Amino acid sequence: MKKREMKIARGYDPRTQGRIGLFAAQFDDQLARLKKEVVSLTVDQLEWQQKPGMNTVGMLLAHLSLVEVWWIKIAPNEIEWEPEGKALIQKICGIEDDGMPLPAEGVHPTYLKGFTAEKYLAILTKGRRVIYTEMKKWHDKDLDKLYTLAKTNHFSRTWTLYHVLEHFATHFGQILLVKHLMRDAGILAKPTEAK
Repeated sequence: MKKREMKIARGYDPRTQGRIGLFAAQFDDQLARLKKEVVSLTVDQLEWQQKPGMNTVGMLLAHLSLVEVWWIKIAPNEIEWEPEGKALIQKICGIEDDGMPLPAEGVHPTYLKGFTAEKYLAILTKGRRVIYTEMKKWHDKDLDKLYTLAKTNHFSRTWTLYHVLEHFATHFGQILLVKHLMRDAGILAKPTEAK
């Protein structure tokens, strides 16, 4: 029988960061699962679209990193998007945009052309290092304090961590759907054919 459990991630103090450390462990689990699903995809598969206007796996990977850095590093510190937030995203992720949302006839962005799975995963890993450095400064007692965006929107760090997790899981599911569509289109081998 397999034992299933979730313990707080290493580097978090269980007395003062138990909730934060549990979110970090969940982020780690989701990223490990995602890596297994995309590591073997080719550049053509990462850029494949069922039709114009549809997200590619590559765009979704870039988007995941940008969103994590935005919500955990930039937003809670109330850093303005222009110019500081945008410059920070570019420095951390190496790209300033993910191409989303695509217009109805949009195609995979030229500035993401040729990115390999390894490059996308390196962007995600670098973003994770940055957000974990930020999260390790937080304490559970401060999670429900609010920060402000656009002068009228108020968010807690608890909601922020939840949102980043549910956002990641949602787009991970979308990546799995795109892989399914690629198998149906003959772009990716079906699991029985791959063995």
